[in-house]
Amino acid sequence: ARVVVDDDRNDDDPKNDDDDEKNKVIYGDKSLSGRGGMEAKVAAAKRAVLFGTKCVALASGHEPGVVSKILDGGGDVGTLFFHKKDPPPESRDSGAAPEDPEEDDAVLLGKLMKVREASRALQSLTGTERSELLRRVAAGLADHKKAILEANATDMANFATRSFEPHLKQRLGLSEKKLETVIEGTLALAARGDPVHEVVEKRELSPGLILEKRTCALGVVLIIFESRPDALPQIATLALRAGCGLILKGGKEAEESNRVLSRVIAEALASTSFFPKEHAANLFFRVKNRDDVSKILAHPESNSYVDLVVPRGSNALVRHIQQSTKIPVLGHADGICHIFLDRSADLERKARPLVLDSKTDYPAACNALETLLVHKDLLKDDDARRTFADLIVTPLRAANVGLYGGPRLLREFCSTDILSPPLKAAELPLSKEYGGLEMTIEVVDSLPEAVSFVNAHSSHHTDGIVAEDSDAAKAFLRDVDSSCVFHNVSTRFSDGFRFGLGAELGISTTRIHARGPVGVNGFLTCKWCLASDDLHTQRHFAMGEKHFTHVDLPLTESNNHHHPTNGEKASTTNGD
Repeated sequence: ARVVVDDDRNDDDPKNDDDDEKNKVIYGDKSLSGRGGMEAKVAAAKRAVLFGTKCVALASGHEPGVVSKILDGGGDVGTLFFHKKDPPPESRDSGAAPEDPEEDDAVLLGKLMKVREASRALQSLTGTERSELLRRVAAGLADHKKAILEANATDMANFATRSFEPHLKQRLGLSEKKLETVIEGTLALAARGDPVHEVVEKRELSPGLILEKRTCALGVVLIIFESRPDALPQIATLALRAGCGLILKGGKEAEESNRVLSRVIAEALASTSFFPKEHAANLFFRVKNRDDVSKILAHPESNSYVDLVVPRGSNALVRHIQQSTKIPVLGHADGICHIFLDRSADLERKARPLVLDSKTDYPAACNALETLLVHKDLLKDDDARRTFADLIVTPLRAANVGLYGGPRLLREFCSTDILSPPLKAAELPLSKEYGGLEMTIEVVDSLPEAVSFVNAHSSHHTDGIVAEDSDAAKAFLRDVDSSCVFHNVSTRFSDGFRFGLGAELGISTTRIHARGPVGVNGFLTCKWCLASDDLHTQRHFAMGEKHFTHVDLPLTESNNHHHPTNGEKASTTNGD
């Protein structure tokens, strides 16, 4: 059954307010397994629709596939409530042929193969041609700036009327400044040397037998990202520089922004004479629904179509992707970042601005400060505690940061009124990512204890030390096991653009392939190329006719470097 909800109708009495037969709700007897209260459930469903939920289904959870059956109109298994102004698609005609899942899968896989073909065509271009593509994309973003910002404004307006997670709103906005940063990063990538087909190792295995290790494109990458429409052009330009194809799934909250950005980029790629329009249209495939993403991730031969998955979003999203596919996944599930104030820290000139910037510059970012560790000597007496409160706690509170104390910190201040009002107790264990204007403060006895604390509670994203003691700083940088470790630097610097990478694929806390802010190198892998100046077989070596020399060679030819010839014995010195 379907019930249309209208703003103009009085829904206070769910039994009596339906003034037409089509939308009248008829209540049957209570089922043996139900708990009753159907009138309240109907009223709640209607209120939910009136307040922006697209549709609500009431049905028994014991019925397999009940939601799909309700949406498809497949029998009297439940009731669908929706707004008069936003109806769901009409149910499938009962006389129509049922959809063929295998046919749908074949269409989807066919699109993925086109992405693969387009990426190979991109790899065959010269570095100069790929640089030109990047310049065309930068020009397209600049020329269509107004349309892009208008699309983002539409997304922001729609956000208020839809039931999205509140934390997504801060990341959804695309300002003119952000767009200029994207354009600047794109031009920086265009100006860089070509990273594809670069020789990174070269070795003579035997006279006349040369081995080279060369960079090459990773292939096809699936990117799943929530909110942040500026992520789409950043990732796309990195892929262009590296010769990769993309499958892109953005959040519904940024649908208009992503649609316009995708169109602008595709048109820019198609504007050249050297990159076929068919490949320009297929290089970046935008997936519009979660079902197709799930099919790609769960397909038994998924790694034949996709080489890497990069989820950018909430902890729940990243963990779900990691558990749903056999395709390699690059990313991080948490951003629990620490700063340790060493006993030698300059609280006024360095610690205060660094802590404030790390926490308040962009609290929703994954590189925002979440836990502040304080050496016990900074709180050794009431004068020291008062200085800490004045220089660190008071400015944080003035910035509307909610502060939570670890057990040790609360004990340090429990007998004084220096912290007024006192800090609330932090949740245990002290490994919380707040994602907003909140943070934890705790005390440690020493630098080794701080290192142990960080290694135990950090997500290994970004952690830093504030110290004037260079030996303490060196020990912290050496011993903390995180992808980014800083000395007297805000945690907000953990970012691909700030690192000079041009843009950022994401930040990885994994240890394989890439770690930390991942730029264009995250789209690259390598291959080994072995070439003979004549003929080399294993038999030659087994019979002693030829021998291994294993000489490292310089990556570029040098006038004063003498390569051994077939008639000379090679030395085993490094060619650097």
